[in-house]
Amino acid sequence: MLPAPRLRPLDLKRHLFVRVSLFALIVLLLGAVVTLLEARYRVRNDIQRTGMAIRQLITEEVNRNYSAYDATLAELNLDLTALKAMGQVLDFCIEMSDFHTHTAHRQCFAEAIDLPAPVEAFMRQVVGSGAEFRGSIGQYPGITGGQLVVTPNYGREVLELALKLGNLVAVSTMILFFSYFVYRPVRNALAPSEAILSTLSRMERGDLEARMPGFALIELNRIAEGFNHLADRLARTIHSQQRLAHRLLSVREEERQHLARELHDEFGQYLASLNAEAAFARELADESVPALRPCVDSIVKTVAHMMETLQQILHRLRPIGLEEFGLVPSLQQLIAGWNQRSRDTRFTLAADNGLDGLSDNINVSLYRIIQESLTNAVRHGLPDQVDVSLRREPAGLVLEIRDDGQGVRGGEDAGQAGKPGGFGRLGMEERVLALGGTLRITPAPDRGTLVSVRLPLANAEETTTKEPL
Repeated sequence: MLPAPRLRPLDLKRHLFVRVSLFALIVLLLGAVVTLLEARYRVRNDIQRTGMAIRQLITEEVNRNYSAYDATLAELNLDLTALKAMGQVLDFCIEMSDFHTHTAHRQCFAEAIDLPAPVEAFMRQVVGSGAEFRGSIGQYPGITGGQLVVTPNYGREVLELALKLGNLVAVSTMILFFSYFVYRPVRNALAPSEAILSTLSRMERGDLEARMPGFALIELNRIAEGFNHLADRLARTIHSQQRLAHRLLSVREEERQHLARELHDEFGQYLASLNAEAAFARELADESVPALRPCVDSIVKTVAHMMETLQQILHRLRPIGLEEFGLVPSLQQLIAGWNQRSRDTRFTLAADNGLDGLSDNINVSLYRIIQESLTNAVRHGLPDQVDVSLRREPAGLVLEIRDDGQGVRGGEDAGQAGKPGGFGRLGMEERVLALGGTLRITPAPDRGTLVSVRLPLANAEETTTKEPL
């Protein structure tokens, strides 16, 4: 099965704005190109038609008022009133020269506008070099009185072109302005996305009280209602799991406490009695049967080893002194024991004051988590330093165990547990879940491993006081 194609992230508001802006820019550019081409062909065609008409008018004026034997064209006083009327409609300039190519008359019939050289050069490029009319002016058939040159009035053409381009800019601006009225509803419709993302982020951080607000858009409001319904079910499910896990841990601790008491009362008494009998046998062996002394010494050593092993088992089943002295003194004793047994690793404890009022389940869970973390750090990380920090914050308890060993590894019994961390980590997760907290095992910033536990104290104490299922 082929993997689904990865979709690129799409910002709809930005995408809409870019598309409309590009459309307005394309309209402006195409309109400008069409306007320039229209000006080019219009001027070139108008110049030819205008030139022929002007030549005809000037020729008729010359033939009507002057004879062939009159003065030269430069000395004639022509009445160009008709051309002035045409010049108000068509922007052109005329230049007349006599038979000897002496300029006789030069005039632009519309208001002349002085253009900067670059602008005039640009306009000449747009219109083209062929945009002029050249023709002869005859006084009688067969007699040429001079030459006529008709050229565009580039100043007026630039002004007219600027007006058209201004209209195009106005149209493009109106398109952008119209897109604003389209953008506003889209933005208002997508505005709740920030609230949706904020709620999802809170839920991802473990805030089970995060809920979607109501939205004006019907579709989004239905999504919010469905999400809130699922969030309620998830909160109830997790709360039930916490109560079940807490009950299981309570039963486990009760069994451990009962087993520790039975071992202490039964095996402890038997071992103490056996030790007394061995001491009596040693005295008898010294008095009458010296050959039995090695056997008696072996029994004494075996009994001492069994008592030491029993003490270790009792300590693992139920921390000694946790109920009598409290959490912090028990942790201090635990750290001191690790420092005595370890030659290459140093253990430190930093605990806030005011941790004596915690419930027994919280004390036992914190003690077990620290105990398991220290064991994993020494067994798998080979650290030089292990620091334990336990502090109380407004949000709850924060426990951190940091070592400078080899980093996060599979942990104890990883293969048997079928998941990273093995049974030890699974037990830590069960305890944290039962108290409604979070557990994170990550690489430390420099080196080693950081075990971070956060317990919302109000929820944890509430869980411990609820009736069992």
